[in-house]
Amino acid sequence: MRNRSTRGIGNLLGPSAVKVAALALTAAIVAGTATTASAILVYNRTAAVAYANANYNKVVSDGYFYETSYPATLIGAGQPVPTNVTGDDCAHFVSSALGTPAGGLTIPNRAGTYGEPGAARLDALLVGNNSVGGYGTKYQYGQLVSSVSQLTPGDVIGYNWGAFSNGNMSTIDHTAMYIGNGKIDCHSNSRLGVDWTLGGAGDYFFIHITLPDAIVPTTPSNVSPAANASIANLTPTLTANAFKDGAIGSTHVAAEWIVNYGAGVAYDSGIDTAHLTSFTVPAGKLTVGNAYTWKVRYQDNYGDWSGYSAATSLSIVAPPIAGDYDNNGIVDQSDYLLWRNNQGTTNVLANDSIGGRIGAAQYDQWRSHFGQTGGVSSGASLGSAAVPEPTTLSLMIFAISGVWKRHRRTV
Repeated sequence: MRNRSTRGIGNLLGPSAVKVAALALTAAIVAGTATTASAILVYNRTAAVAYANANYNKVVSDGYFYETSYPATLIGAGQPVPTNVTGDDCAHFVSSALGTPAGGLTIPNRAGTYGEPGAARLDALLVGNNSVGGYGTKYQYGQLVSSVSQLTPGDVIGYNWGAFSNGNMSTIDHTAMYIGNGKIDCHSNSRLGVDWTLGGAGDYFFIHITLPDAIVPTTPSNVSPAANASIANLTPTLTANAFKDGAIGSTHVAAEWIVNYGAGVAYDSGIDTAHLTSFTVPAGKLTVGNAYTWKVRYQDNYGDWSGYSAATSLSIVAPPIAGDYDNNGIVDQSDYLLWRNNQGTTNVLANDSIGGRIGAAQYDQWRSHFGQTGGVSSGASLGSAAVPEPTTLSLMIFAISGVWKRHRRTV
């Protein structure tokens, strides 16, 4: 599994051939590194892992296989990996999974085949360490992390089979594609979903690709309040559907909730890592009588954001007033009439916060809210003396009724 291409080509060719090969190699590198990592903005982890799973025991898409460090042998894309050779195809395999036609990263070609055939060089360049090989190429798609627990499917592991490397990436002998759950795929010995330790190494290098994933989260949908709802609550709770993302290893890490008033913003939560699918609007942001729209977007652990959900309208209305038994927005004499006509029954009155058999408690409720409208007092505080007692109010109502009847008879 050691990729001896990291040790140079002098081991395999004579002195004069080395010079010719070196000149050709330098030209190939210059040509192959014209495209830099700065042009790459996303990484398709799902495709990278799928490619590794499908080709762990096959010759990769360019048709070449490194039976020895250099040069590669043309066998044919999709053909079975040779089993009668030592094989040094690990970096070539990982390059293909990371780049074309899978993950989409730009991996400059070297030595006449796709990608980088040297395990040490590939892994070092993935983290921007251009000291290995000395050619100045710098991909820098990721960073070294300290443990396999920090890796995500589609990341890379480098192996040093010898003594402890003291962090020197030039000692890397082998590299593999991490596919999640502590498993890897690799060439040259065909490995599919085996334990990442591979039986033990002198040192490991864990490389996490930090680019956003090419597959972004699915745009969420607003669930509640329903569209065009009228809410008697200045701090409503907004709820959206569950997080969805087709990217392998993707998790929901943040949301952004926005409430708009007209063309302006009434409230923007910013990046909220605590309220992922449900959010309560803080007090002081909404006003009774106004109509608002709200929307949300989701972020995954690769830093990708979904689109915003379709905006949903809601109106803030005055809360119901206890004692407004006819539900017309004001507590007045007509509510008293409803109370009086339903005394002793178990009929249900609107805005009766007490419930049960209608009696003195409902009268006291009406009395304590008499004069209120829209959730606030319609004028100065009405003291208890300003509220008619039941007998007085009844007489007033009967008197008014009698005058009205006499007036009709004289017409």
